[in-house]
Amino acid sequence: MKKINNLTLRYTGLLLLALVLFSCEKDILDQVPKDSLTEELVWTDPQGAIQFVNLIYGDMPSGFDRNYDWWAKGLYLLDGASDDGDVSMGWTHSSLLQTGDFLPTYVPWGNQWPIYYGLVRKTNVALENLDRLEDEELRNRLKGEVYYLRGYIYHDLLRLFGLKNGGGEATGVPLIDKSLSIEDDLQIPRATYSEVVDFIISDLDMAAGLLPAKGDIAEGRATSGAAKALKSRVLLYAERWDEAASAANEVISRGAYSLFPDYRTIFLTKNNEEVIFAKKFQYPDKHHQSNAGGTQGAGWDVYNTPSSYKGPSDAGWGGNLPTQNFVDSYEMVDGQAQSESSLFDPVQPFENLDPRFEATVVHNGANFRGREVELFEGGTDIPFIHTGYFLRKFHNEDLVIYSQSSDQDWIFIRLAEVLLNYAEAKNETSGPDGSVYEAINRIRQRAGMPNLPAGLSQDDMRERIRNERRVELAFEEHRYFDIRRWGIAEDLLNGPLLGMKITPNGLGGYTYSKIEFEERKFPTKLYVLPIPQDEIDKNPAARQINGW
Repeated sequence: MKKINNLTLRYTGLLLLALVLFSCEKDILDQVPKDSLTEELVWTDPQGAIQFVNLIYGDMPSGFDRNYDWWAKGLYLLDGASDDGDVSMGWTHSSLLQTGDFLPTYVPWGNQWPIYYGLVRKTNVALENLDRLEDEELRNRLKGEVYYLRGYIYHDLLRLFGLKNGGGEATGVPLIDKSLSIEDDLQIPRATYSEVVDFIISDLDMAAGLLPAKGDIAEGRATSGAAKALKSRVLLYAERWDEAASAANEVISRGAYSLFPDYRTIFLTKNNEEVIFAKKFQYPDKHHQSNAGGTQGAGWDVYNTPSSYKGPSDAGWGGNLPTQNFVDSYEMVDGQAQSESSLFDPVQPFENLDPRFEATVVHNGANFRGREVELFEGGTDIPFIHTGYFLRKFHNEDLVIYSQSSDQDWIFIRLAEVLLNYAEAKNETSGPDGSVYEAINRIRQRAGMPNLPAGLSQDDMRERIRNERRVELAFEEHRYFDIRRWGIAEDLLNGPLLGMKITPNGLGGYTYSKIEFEERKFPTKLYVLPIPQDEIDKNPAARQINGW
């Protein structure tokens, strides 16, 4: 028996048309009476087609606006379910994702399944209709953008709900490459992991061949470089090392992107030379107002500022908190681990750390939003922070919370990640040759860190690359997936997570003591999210995997 579900039948052609209608620019709405618009007009009118594709961009989930239980957006980052972070908002479902204590009847971030498959349907509808455009240049560009977006959508579905080493072949996700009707068989099983990867790569290759390069298209839209950069990530996750290195090297060697000089402001300087693909949160007209955080009246800076900081109408929410486990991953400025360097002083534990630490983490004594932070026992901020740290990365500290909306772009891909992709893939392919060192050292030099020591073994280099990813890409939602694809999550997330307790010593200084602030569990089934039960009920052929 065929079942209609929101995986496939989000709307009919007329509903799609209405969606475009209400999001069109004002001049388009003024040109044609609403009741005379037809599907043919939408797909033969350049602005109608552009607006349809814009809707796909706008609905792509990001760290700043992922839909939380259908009523709020962007409440916390996936890093809160890794060893790097915790979430101070205990009323969210973050603790469930941190322990695996949930069932398919309620899956943290499980609504990503219907959201992404709704977007899949939109991309399929677009690809089936864009050939109606007479403007060949526009037609090809929009098709390239849609191929890219569909590839990215399936990449996210695969890394959330698929599993490369799942003990069986059918551990990908259902592949749908056309818009379906009630006449189609809507019971769609999972494809294999490798089949989904091949499908994504095919879409990205199509996109790369159709899209212009950076600088030849408006910022925020897909480019040929973005397609090749995402290809390097998809192949890296699939452990197709040689292909991943080749794809990353193609982006690096073209020279279209460069590392932005200041690590701290990469995330506040829009359209800078390091950004390969980003979601934009500021639009020039009233029809497309949005903010980084998504929920009306709030945003990234509200969610992630402690409650001790007040705005005109309310206080910050606390948000994503770095752990001591994460802070311990920073090297000293001499390139040595904290436990090995003579520069480390337990009385001044934040001195002489990798400069990326100050750019990322707010610690006791740091200056944040115009005042010194007090995270010691009895201090102003400590009642609201339980790890001993909160997050500086992404913050616009000049913004007045609850008065001005966050409008930082969410960077999906930047050059530093592609360099790290190359280094990891090349090291796995042939060991730590000169090109591996060069890729990593470019990132370290930008950060003000010394080059890696010569003569590292492949295993040693693997650990250095993994730590470099952890520090450089902190809280950009890579760590959550990295520790899963490396198969080390259960080693890191079964047991206590560490924080820092800071006590005044009566002499004008402080005593710093590491504490266990939370016990985590990581059942092996948590390497993958289950499909929400209501979605499985509609498409039982998809099956749960990995013990769910």
